[in-house]
Amino acid sequence: MFKDRLPFLVPALLLVGVAAAGISTRADAGPVAPNAGQPDLIVGDIPDWLKYGTSGGLSSYAFGTVSCNIGTEVLTWSANTNVHPVMGATIYRLKDGVLEQVALSWLKHGFSTLNQNLCGTCQPTNGTTLGIMCSDPYTASLNGSQGGLGPRSDVNPYDGYFPYPPSLNSSGGSLGGRIQAPNAMIDPALNVGARYFVDAQYVHPEDTAKIGNGDNNVAYREIRFNAGSAPWSPSFVSSTVRQKTIVDAWQAADPSVMVSEIAFPQDGAIFVASKAIQNSANSWTYVYVVYNRDSDLAARALGVPISPSVNGTARSFHDIAYHSGESIYDTDWTEVDGPLGGKPRVLGWYTGTWAQDPNHNAVRWGSAYTMTFTCDRAPGTGKVAVASFKPSSPSYRLADAVTPQ
Repeated sequence: MFKDRLPFLVPALLLVGVAAAGISTRADAGPVAPNAGQPDLIVGDIPDWLKYGTSGGLSSYAFGTVSCNIGTEVLTWSANTNVHPVMGATIYRLKDGVLEQVALSWLKHGFSTLNQNLCGTCQPTNGTTLGIMCSDPYTASLNGSQGGLGPRSDVNPYDGYFPYPPSLNSSGGSLGGRIQAPNAMIDPALNVGARYFVDAQYVHPEDTAKIGNGDNNVAYREIRFNAGSAPWSPSFVSSTVRQKTIVDAWQAADPSVMVSEIAFPQDGAIFVASKAIQNSANSWTYVYVVYNRDSDLAARALGVPISPSVNGTARSFHDIAYHSGESIYDTDWTEVDGPLGGKPRVLGWYTGTWAQDPNHNAVRWGSAYTMTFTCDRAPGTGKVAVASFKPSSPSYRLADAVTPQ
């Protein structure tokens, strides 16, 4: 019954043994300093929000972003070319110890700068560039303006390339292109005790992983959804945390979370965040979040090695829905649990390859998929495997993670 799945699970099956353990992983070292003579674009603030209504069990939002150039050169900001930033926002929920992505927006295409002083003493330029140490505000109204939005699938986050004008116009009425949050995930009455975070990210061809300067283009801010009726109004709980991702936010909220960064050759970064939740004396729920910050290769499989004697149950998979005309499928990943080809037991989730269909449901940039299972074995530290969606050599990487002993 597993024969047809073997090509998908070869990366996971190599998790055990000396050879697999010898493949290196990189721990998250945080943001790096910009290379000399480069602009360095960060999210300086997430200052405001707007809501646009509710329809079909979804509520729609947009969040403002303020960009800052903390580098040593000006940043090109050309409205009618593909040399300007695109910016998007995402909402996450942390509930009962499990981090899940709620929804994501399309991308606002930048068109002009004001060169202000949020991040330091600005050396102002004109509206077609962002000066050194200058900031530029885009309100929630601007970021939610549907005429200026483009699909995420247009953008290569590793090198910053995107076609201009965008390949698609958003569909879906007043919700189109904006954050579309499932009401069940944000209704305060259904999510007592849950915490929420919005993150924002910039992509620009002059500030990317390809040129060694893309590690710090994300920021997050904690929000809450207030009582009332859909669409619920959010409010900010704390200030914006610059140059940190959603997995950093999870680890800050819960120090037991382990975060590991992996990088495929000539690509951006994917992170695996993991933890174990003790349910009783002999029961633990293992949580794995595969977060793609700026990998164009994306991720298509996660494999966790477990002992044949482990009693694993209650597996779950959570992703997000692309919308407004994006053609990416929303099919859940296939689960597998068993020894294959004489190899040790692997519990895994996977989707198809890019070569089979570019629209398969991979973990694309700016998104995170969550996988969980419950078992009767206490946690230790091991390695899990993440396979790339687009062709890569190697086709998988290992990450340190919390795993059953």
